[in-house]
Amino acid sequence: MTPLTLSGSTAGPPQTFPALLDLLEARPQPALIWYGAGQGEERVELSGRVLQNWTVKLIGLFDQESEIEADDAVLIHAAAHWKAAAVLLAAGALGWKISVIDPGAPQSDQEGLAAAVTAQQPGLVVTERPGDWTGSGTWGQLLGDAELAALSPGLLDASFEEATGQRLPAWALDISAEVRQHPDQLPAPLPPRELSEVPVPEGARSELGTAAGRGGGLVVVGASPQAPLQDWGLTHWGAPDLLPQMLETWAQSRPVVLFPGDPTAQPQTWEQMLRNEAVR
Repeated sequence: MTPLTLSGSTAGPPQTFPALLDLLEARPQPALIWYGAGQGEERVELSGRVLQNWTVKLIGLFDQESEIEADDAVLIHAAAHWKAAAVLLAAGALGWKISVIDPGAPQSDQEGLAAAVTAQQPGLVVTERPGDWTGSGTWGQLLGDAELAALSPGLLDASFEEATGQRLPAWALDISAEVRQHPDQLPAPLPPRELSEVPVPEGARSELGTAAGRGGGLVVVGASPQAPLQDWGLTHWGAPDLLPQMLETWAQSRPVVLFPGDPTAQPQTWEQMLRNEAVR
């Protein structure tokens, strides 16, 4: 198989998805850090190399098991999680038009989900709650002819059913059960898709282009952020420019920190995270 490689000079931040994946692969430092929202205050850290590995496997999985093409609409219906972030990066590399909605978002956001699904008619829904999209589930009538992929949260999950106790329809893609079977290298190089080609709605570019001027990385929270950070970027999971901000941060060899909770509702956990990651 032909490995995923970057041709030409590597000077300066990467401008394409293949170049970004090459950069991540070469970095043993943290690229993605996730804080669990539960009482255990779980923390999972993925180096650039591990994030790249997961992303390449996901690209291979979607390329073989999905009929979605570049520029097709895809919905990621999952909370802020390291595995969902890897799916987001893989989807961007494949050229998909991505929307992200947290299943635990307020009712207004849930109404927005229904409107978004109706308007965009995604060809694929990647979700941590597949039961919501099948049968008499909350969004069952909205799925239509779209493909469905289930995302379980564990690092070592053998299948969605093993991790959650919920059985999937035979036609749904079980990411946990299938992704590990895919090689660590792609069978063919990715197209040199520019990072800047990721679509961003008009008026949502206020923070783009600022990563190079920051000393720190990017913090992604589960709720809309209130006050900006001093030297780190700050956005929320589901923001229209979420993926471009994450891409810019990784291109600068800086980490993305996922904090699924609401900082105002979890002030002690929030402050502990800021100290742990030296966020200012």
